[in-house]
Amino acid sequence: MRVNGWFDGINVWKIHTLGDLIFYVLLILLGVLIFFLVIRRINHNRRPDVAMKRVARRLKRLGGKGSRVYTNFTLRTFAGDTPFEMLWVARDKLYAVKVIPQGTRIAGSSTGSTWRLGGSVNDTMKNPLPALENQRRALLPYLSAKGFEEIMVEPLVICADTYETPRFKIDGFTSIYTYKYLGAWRRKFPLARRLFFDVDKVCALLEEAMLPNGPAK
Repeated sequence: MRVNGWFDGINVWKIHTLGDLIFYVLLILLGVLIFFLVIRRINHNRRPDVAMKRVARRLKRLGGKGSRVYTNFTLRTFAGDTPFEMLWVARDKLYAVKVIPQGTRIAGSSTGSTWRLGGSVNDTMKNPLPALENQRRALLPYLSAKGFEEIMVEPLVICADTYETPRFKIDGFTSIYTYKYLGAWRRKFPLARRLFFDVDKVCALLEEAMLPNGPAK
């Protein structure tokens, strides 16, 4: 049995020469190397810090001119200290963001204590919505006291696993999207010009109250 192309002239069932042996060994090694590199890349992209950076870059591009993303900080206001994983300041509103770095099957509810992560992993995570709501409640009165009563703050959950497109079902909550869908999401829900505010002023006010837990983006 012979195969045209790269294998032309080589018997795929038997090795007749030293050249055949070297060819097959190199072919196997190449396959192992490619497999190893793909797995390493997938695991690298699933690291929480890498997923956060990837999502932050995408959100900044989608947020309009001057948009900023802050990560891993504590907001200190008269209401107390509130930790944030990610805060996205877009031109029209603020988003308290939770990034899920791995998991391609995500299920749960807005009121449950945990969410299930399946597919690429088999694990559970704490329901992030109560923390996002606490962040929203900390931001609104702080901004209102500084003269920005009309700014909207919304929760946003982003599934960032790149192994395959994640699927999810979170009962009672709809603001959850995949990283790959963010561009389509922005086209479907474009920036609302009527809600535009002075991003520089708002960011300056936020930075006055920030205690860093890690690097800002």
